[in-house]
Amino acid sequence: MSLSSVRDQDVAVRLLRKMLERGRVPNGLLFWGPGGVGKRLCAVEFAKAINCVAAVGDACDQCLSCRKIQNANHPDVAFVAPLKKARIIDKDTIEGMNEMASLRPFESKWRVFIIQEAERMGIPAQNKFLKTLEEPAGNSVFILISEKPDQLLPTIRSRCQRVRFGSLRPETVKQLLLQVRDLPDDVAESIAAVSQGQMSRALDLVDSDKRPVVLDIVEKLADGADPLAVAEDFARVLAATRAQIEEGIKGEFEVPEKEVSRDDREEIKKQQVALAEMLIRRDIMEYLYLFETWCRDQEVYALTNDAGRVFNRDQMSRIKTAATRAGTGNLDRRVAAIERTRVYLERFLKEDRVFRDLFFVLSEDGPPPGV
Repeated sequence: MSLSSVRDQDVAVRLLRKMLERGRVPNGLLFWGPGGVGKRLCAVEFAKAINCVAAVGDACDQCLSCRKIQNANHPDVAFVAPLKKARIIDKDTIEGMNEMASLRPFESKWRVFIIQEAERMGIPAQNKFLKTLEEPAGNSVFILISEKPDQLLPTIRSRCQRVRFGSLRPETVKQLLLQVRDLPDDVAESIAAVSQGQMSRALDLVDSDKRPVVLDIVEKLADGADPLAVAEDFARVLAATRAQIEEGIKGEFEVPEKEVSRDDREEIKKQQVALAEMLIRRDIMEYLYLFETWCRDQEVYALTNDAGRVFNRDQMSRIKTAATRAGTGNLDRRVAAIERTRVYLERFLKEDRVFRDLFFVLSEDGPPPGV
């Protein structure tokens, strides 16, 4: 692999190639854009390219340096990521990175630090990192990867060369899905369209049951099922998801009692709860996104009668039936209901109540009087 292996990011790759050709590599690079579009892959390939001993302007993939970086065992290439417990990059982590950056590279021209989810650096950590960016010691390159660069200090952003990454083409996502998962062609095409160019979302849709759950709900509502009963069923799905997430986090955070104090143990429990809430909230927002894409497909097909404009193309029979039943003009009302649900969830209203109200709007009959 090399920079040429980075898909659908021609502008970003062209900018990085120019840096390599001119021999002018900035100490700070900020790779920003949606998740799952190749930012981390590009960071690794760039680290290979600037340390490659056999090629100019890209990685050869054959020399010892390239192979070590590819296998994540090069002494001069380090990855920094949020800690499991607090889900932040703390000051101590940055201080350790700064200390390594002050040393000469062991065996390559450049030390490369790839900082994943850079926006999760706390303010004290960002201030520590800023000092290193202002006065870089030695040949060190810091590649910050972020979906939310605005959460970084303006002084950090101003000292980094920003490299923007866009969404992948649906054709690319489909091709990658078929390479890594055993899927029917039409399903891969539909998931690629629904994912809107984010490979991480596409893989989640393949590996989780979110999409089947949403399709089951919209079909039940279209068939006249009681929205209250549907909401109760969905609440049980969310409860099972929460239990699964909490169990997984408990395994990650497991610490022998003798190794930590009582106060530390209580802090870890708080961190477990916070992480679990973040993950379940992310899953819930993905459910809302899927409801929104379904409503969008139904309206688009009702207006255009064009299956090529639909995302969920493997569900055309359902979409045709739904579009015929509901007609057009309901999209604004349904999308507004989904947006209200997002707002209510951000305000920590009870999930069962907000989804009950949403399902009344998504059902054909609409909410009952007084709701």
